[in-house]
Amino acid sequence: MAEAALDAVQRELREFPAAVRELNVPLAVPYLDQPPTPLHFYRDWVCPNRPCIIRRALQHWPALQKWSLPYLRAAAGSTEVSVAVTPDGYADAVRGDRFVMPAERRLPLSCVLDVLEGRAQHPGVLYVQKQCSNLPTELPQLLSDLEPHVPWASEALGKMPDAVNFWLGEAAAVTSLHKDHYENLYCVVSGEKHFLLHPPSDRPFIPYEMYTPATYQLTEEGSFKMVDEEAMEKAKVPETCLLTIRVLQAHGLPSKDLVTPPDCYVTLWLPTASSHRLQTRTVNNSRNPIWNQSFRFRIHRQLKNVVQLQVFDQDLLTSDDPVLSVLYDVGTLRVGEFRHERFLGSPQGEEQQLEVEFRLQSVTDCAERLVSNGILVAREVSRLHVRLEEAGDQKGSEGRVQLVVPGSCEGPQEASVGTASRFHCLACWEPELSIHLQDAPQEQLKVPLRALPSGQVEPLMRVELKKEEGPKELAVRLGCGPCAEEQAFLSRRKQVVAKALKQALRLDGDLPEDEIPVVAVMATGGGIRAMTSLYGQLAGLRELGLLDCVSYITGASGSTWALANLYEDPEWSQKDLAGPTELLKTQVTKSKLGVLAPSQLRRYRQELAKRALLGHPACFTNLWALINEALLHDEPHDHKLSDQRAALGRGQNPLPIYCALNTKGRNLTTFEFGEWCEFSPYEVGFPKYGAFIPSELFGSEFFMGRLIKQLPESRICFLEGIWSNLYAANLQDSLYWASEPSQFWDRWAQDQASLDKEQVPLLKIEDPPTVAGRIAEFFTDLLTRRPLPQATHNFLRGLHFHKDYFQHPHFSSWKATKLDGLPNQLTPAEPHLCLLDVGYFINTSCPPLLRPTRDVDLILSLDYNLHGAFQQLQLLGRFCQEQGIPFPPISPSPEEQQQPRECHLFLDPDRPEAPAVLHFPLVNDSFREHSAPGVRRTAEEKEAGEVNLSSSNSPYHYSKVTYSQEDMDKLLHLTHYNICNNQEQLLAALREAVQRRRQRKQRGPSDGGTLARGSSP
Repeated sequence: MAEAALDAVQRELREFPAAVRELNVPLAVPYLDQPPTPLHFYRDWVCPNRPCIIRRALQHWPALQKWSLPYLRAAAGSTEVSVAVTPDGYADAVRGDRFVMPAERRLPLSCVLDVLEGRAQHPGVLYVQKQCSNLPTELPQLLSDLEPHVPWASEALGKMPDAVNFWLGEAAAVTSLHKDHYENLYCVVSGEKHFLLHPPSDRPFIPYEMYTPATYQLTEEGSFKMVDEEAMEKAKVPETCLLTIRVLQAHGLPSKDLVTPPDCYVTLWLPTASSHRLQTRTVNNSRNPIWNQSFRFRIHRQLKNVVQLQVFDQDLLTSDDPVLSVLYDVGTLRVGEFRHERFLGSPQGEEQQLEVEFRLQSVTDCAERLVSNGILVAREVSRLHVRLEEAGDQKGSEGRVQLVVPGSCEGPQEASVGTASRFHCLACWEPELSIHLQDAPQEQLKVPLRALPSGQVEPLMRVELKKEEGPKELAVRLGCGPCAEEQAFLSRRKQVVAKALKQALRLDGDLPEDEIPVVAVMATGGGIRAMTSLYGQLAGLRELGLLDCVSYITGASGSTWALANLYEDPEWSQKDLAGPTELLKTQVTKSKLGVLAPSQLRRYRQELAKRALLGHPACFTNLWALINEALLHDEPHDHKLSDQRAALGRGQNPLPIYCALNTKGRNLTTFEFGEWCEFSPYEVGFPKYGAFIPSELFGSEFFMGRLIKQLPESRICFLEGIWSNLYAANLQDSLYWASEPSQFWDRWAQDQASLDKEQVPLLKIEDPPTVAGRIAEFFTDLLTRRPLPQATHNFLRGLHFHKDYFQHPHFSSWKATKLDGLPNQLTPAEPHLCLLDVGYFINTSCPPLLRPTRDVDLILSLDYNLHGAFQQLQLLGRFCQEQGIPFPPISPSPEEQQQPRECHLFLDPDRPEAPAVLHFPLVNDSFREHSAPGVRRTAEEKEAGEVNLSSSNSPYHYSKVTYSQEDMDKLLHLTHYNICNNQEQLLAALREAVQRRRQRKQRGPSDGGTLARGSSP
């Protein structure tokens, strides 16, 4: 009887799956024609654990139109991604008595694309399938092409996505049967993804066994072997190598002395491996010195390791004379390679010669976790705590010492008994703590820190040391696309824009999200003139009902003052601007004599002293910021840049972006070294480097991407001082400002033509110092030295460069300096930023709008230049042409140059990716005869139509800080009129922008093969 009962139970169990399928599992996965509501999704699909296919759920994502293989190659081709490699495409699969996981390789995305397109071959089957949010961590460049989450799914599940993954592979790539612990949403951008789904009732009938875990290893011959997990080295793939540089000898070195042969030595500088400049011994009185000395460095192969070797002639009375300088890219060496190099110093290659041997060996005892965006690299950081305590009979000692950890963020620190100090340095280096006694500075104690176990406290003399891991999480965002906050803002703003466009263009229905264009206002600088004019033009746009069509507003110099004022009110664009304009009139027309009154000077001094105590570097720009605030306001304003987020919370205003240029403090003009820096309420950063920080952290101290010391956020007046900083200029910049810019731009274009041709190793010969050479050096220093440089803590400080940074598409778009091919001399090597007004390069705030990840369709160009209606826009066009940035040609006719109109449209029909530009120069055209659009002036009103915009004697010259009431009214009315009088041109440009979006939607994504096997938010 028991056996019969058991048979009955087994029979029922065998029939159970079929019964369940009949009751609950449909024969085919059902299709939904549109996204469900959160309630329906949770009730009908999540709770009963049923699959479904949802049509038109994510069609508004730009990815569905953009993501083709060529697009991925352009946007992220140089970025390294984790790639699973298997011999047959089956990852995490049972093979014999082993459960085998794929081999993991780090490959540039372009290599994967080459294989998919058949341009290249690679052993096995490649599959980009890394979990744990590989899209934001490995390919942040693509984030702007999709939403950060799926709103109806997030609401239904009550949480944001746990992971957002990007999958890309061949048809042969297959994932074995498995169970996920997440609710998955898959979006197939291109190609196909086949699912084999089992209901939970099938679980008892799926074979389940324990297998020995193993992993595929790819051999050098391209074959695969299975290695048991127990036998594998579980550390990270060793990318750390030991570089040995042996400086052998030199031949034919010239003497810098008049009588004796040279006394030469060689220095070695490899900042990715050591903070020290190492040095050989000095060989006296020899033109053919032999050193035969070896130096060893631990390097990481993913970094751009460029070593500088310099030969010097030692001089006891004056500074040592440079003889020969060599830059050598260690990345040209292969692991295990031994290379003998002869660096030839004379043009004929026979006279001067430096012989050096290089050897690169793999190191397995040191693995390091890197974080990179393909341009910059953040490395692991260690933190050292040092405390001085009384010891033994040393009670009451007040001795002071100096503590030094070479290469640390903090630099030398003074310390005494009872005090604690902290140092941050690279974990992979081998630093040491040097303790210099104040009473005997020539004596010092050195403590190797590598031998100090992490977390161990070691009493040493009167010193306690504790080493620990530094912060793991980066405070610097390494990514080339907009941040998540900006993407979320754009999603909100699109609803406002769609409503405004429907009303302005009188559309019959609502615009789908993927047909809503991105419109931006770009305002130039120009002091009080720019600030006043922007008020008038924004009032005009609001009167026409077009201000809500705008998603971005960018400003430079004086126009940033207007934006900073307006964004103190979170609802400013939804209100009549008459009130703010009246306040502006009061400030611009008031007397400015009091800004330098003794009471004001005392206040400036007190606030600057407080900033210095907090840790802000002292510079003249901070004083200018306080003076400028007094010029524009009656009382100090406590508003901060991050406070402007309140004006963006519902998408009720456009997103403001402010521009500045980062430069070098000396030896280079802004034309030779100028990097665009952008500020928004969300982030501050450099598009060139793909590095950004939250705006409230600007001015704090950073090292290797980590926040070391957070300072209170500065009041926005100090940022306005940076954005309009004319005082950090050098003489050469001032010459450019005051002269015809074409000659400077011709020379800049020549420099750009040679920039991409730079190769390493580079060789530079230092000519013997002559009288003429010293005079030329003196004048170069005179012309390029910045007497009042701006100084802000550099949030890029310490970051290293990726080995392929120079070819990265985002870096390539913005590389425009003489130092871009010299990673050791770029901004991350500087302790401070030196920021100034963009007008010393191009008077424009357009660059943030030209980033492809922002995808701007129409730019309303508001130009306040008095030296030509098209001059700065043409310079911007020339810059974009040189950099390969999509931008329409700026080619006004001779008649337009001579007599510019109020509004000009520039577009490039052959390049749909280039934005259209509707240009509003500051001109007085029909305003002379009309007080309002279509309303001619009476004889009594003629005088009100005469606005002096001469470049020589205009009352609106940038040096004027006070306007008369009459001049103020004229400028406000003129700029307001010029917008309103061109309503039809504005509406036509907006219609064209909508049409362009529709055409892009109709074209769809380019044919490029299978793009994404799945993307699961």
